[in-house]
Amino acid sequence: MAPPPRLRAAWSRLSLAARFALASAIILLAGAAILGTVVTLIIETSVVRRVAADAALYVEALIGPQIQTIEEGGFGDRQRDELIRVLEGAAFRGRVVSVKVWSTDGSIVYATDPHLVGRRPSSRGFADALAGSVVSHRSDLSEEEHAYERALATSLIETYVPLRRASTDRVIAVAEFYQSPDELEAELGAARLWTWGVIAAATIAMYGLLAGMVRAGSDTIEAQRRQLEAAVKDLASAARRLREVSAARAETDEAVLRRVAHEIHDGLAQDLATALLALERGREGSRAALARAAIESALVEVRGLAYGLALPDLGKLTLREVIEQACDSHERKRGRAVPRVIEDIPDAVPTQVKIAAYRVIQEALANALRHAPNAGVRVRAARRDGVLELECEDEGPGLPAELVLGLGIRGMRERVELLGGRLEIRERQGGGTLLRASIPISA
Repeated sequence: MAPPPRLRAAWSRLSLAARFALASAIILLAGAAILGTVVTLIIETSVVRRVAADAALYVEALIGPQIQTIEEGGFGDRQRDELIRVLEGAAFRGRVVSVKVWSTDGSIVYATDPHLVGRRPSSRGFADALAGSVVSHRSDLSEEEHAYERALATSLIETYVPLRRASTDRVIAVAEFYQSPDELEAELGAARLWTWGVIAAATIAMYGLLAGMVRAGSDTIEAQRRQLEAAVKDLASAARRLREVSAARAETDEAVLRRVAHEIHDGLAQDLATALLALERGREGSRAALARAAIESALVEVRGLAYGLALPDLGKLTLREVIEQACDSHERKRGRAVPRVIEDIPDAVPTQVKIAAYRVIQEALANALRHAPNAGVRVRAARRDGVLELECEDEGPGLPAELVLGLGIRGMRERVELLGGRLEIRERQGGGTLLRASIPISA
């Protein structure tokens, strides 16, 4: 039978640890109840048998000598009176409330209730005792022969003991006696209390251990789930940022190509055209001078384009050497000193980080020269918390009121963001401009 929908919905809302705690509690309680019941029954049976066995030895020692002549029909009034005397003086009289002696033909030859003498009631334990076994159990006194005992108690311990011929194993009679269960109940009560206490303690310990283990596992799974969700969100954000940067990169590449085309058309092509016209139309002396000037100007344009497009071989250089080379190259080509401070930075970083560092410094110095040609400029590089920080600051007039991002700054920003970093440009305290690029590095 399927559980109701409301119960299934409530179950599905529980965490893994809560489900296990509830299910394991039910299973452990059911197991403890079954185990306790079985162990209690085993203990009760064992205690009953032990008590009965002890009493059986005593009864056999008392009654055995009195019935040795029973087979010859010699169990008469004299033997019966002697048996009564022996039983009345026995030490267990307070515990044994009734005694019967059966002959092998199934008739009762002696009973505490004299009305049973000579009768042949049916008995489940008589046959087993006649076969030589001691039979003992708790009786509900429901049989015909129990009329006398039912008046004394609602239940008694009933024991059948085989009585043997002296010096032989042959059974010549069966003694049946009834004991009060009061003493037995006290012993069984203590045994039950101890048994259930041990089972309860073991169950609680197992439940606590299992619940603790599952709780720890559930917490670990929940923490991993949250980490995975955060990682998925970060991945989605990174993918979105990559798409945005890729789209911006495509636009920037197109703009760079247009810029190169314009530079070639407006600079190099015009200089070459001027040189060609000078060779075709001018006088001999003037043609050579004009052509030389035009060609030198074209050469400057070509070198400027090459300087902006081509990179030196950075693969074998350390990050410190890459930064030093970018500053030195600017000093050689622009004739402008570049003070630099390079703090604790790693030597080995991926090539793309070196390229980004070189381009950022190259473009930052070019922008500083373009917008503040007479102002001082400084470069600083440092590592903080796994992030490479590159700074270029000048002492020029600062940022314009409306900042328009040109191709150079857009290219720098795309390079940095593709590596998971960020680029910021702001006015420097005390005047001037500060450009800072932050690039994550593993070293």
